[in-house]
Amino acid sequence: MVSHPFIVRSNHRTLEKGDSDVVYVWDIDKTYLDTHFSSVRGLFAIPFEFAVDKRAVPGAVPLLRAIRRGPGDTPRVTPLYFVSGSPPQLRAVVERKMTLDGVHFDGITFKDQWGFVKAGRPKGVKEQVGYKLRALLLYRQEMPIPTQWYCFGDDAESDADVFPLFGEVCAGLRGAALEARLKKHHVHKDDIKNIHAICETTPVTGDPVTGVFIHLYNRTDPARLATDRVFPTRSFLQAALVLAQRGEIRPEAVGTVARRMRRDGLVPDHLLRRDVEDAVLRFGPLDDELLAYALDEGV
Repeated sequence: MVSHPFIVRSNHRTLEKGDSDVVYVWDIDKTYLDTHFSSVRGLFAIPFEFAVDKRAVPGAVPLLRAIRRGPGDTPRVTPLYFVSGSPPQLRAVVERKMTLDGVHFDGITFKDQWGFVKAGRPKGVKEQVGYKLRALLLYRQEMPIPTQWYCFGDDAESDADVFPLFGEVCAGLRGAALEARLKKHHVHKDDIKNIHAICETTPVTGDPVTGVFIHLYNRTDPARLATDRVFPTRSFLQAALVLAQRGEIRPEAVGTVARRMRRDGLVPDHLLRRDVEDAVLRFGPLDDELLAYALDEGV
């Protein structure tokens, strides 16, 4: 049996073929929560972290709830998983925060950052491609095929690279070609070996990655990241607009996200309007109903 070092994971749901044709995977650090544990220094703050002190990124909570519910009149309980670069010592804090936010999930993976430090691999604390690719592939092995995947991350790490790479591996990227890609991202040799081992038991299918949403935490120029399926978003209102346009969430959920951003994130109306105009410019025409919800103009 292949072991998976530095990964602490759970999956509380067994999906059978036909249960759902879509799966969502979210990062946590700087995507759902405004946390900063991707450094050795950040690890020392863990004993002082409490769930009530954690701040969700504006708009993340209502969007997660809308995704979980789905677009229909009857809630579909959309499969939702988290792959976090945060350490497992934060599990209780993170899961308690999710409970407070009403965010229900089916599985979560944490990165054993202290394990990297103890193993003499401190660079592993910040390296994300090897870790996240392994975590994604392990969940893929537990999913029925075919399934569409929507992935959420940020520009503070390498999410815009790792999510599409995951899709390519599912579609058959293997051997020397895969190893070259991993070395390009400075993945440690031990992690490369582990990825090859996981691939041996991962069936080759079509690329399941339907959409990748990258929260522009560091305000990266979106033109540097955008592709036909990578959506760099300045806010979760933009992500909500795209998902609603695709029929993944209810149209009225866009209005909920906008209102929560005004209330919880203290985001003024002119910034929300700017985000809506930017979404139309970069992601194409949007339904008038969605624009009305986003701008709180009534429907």
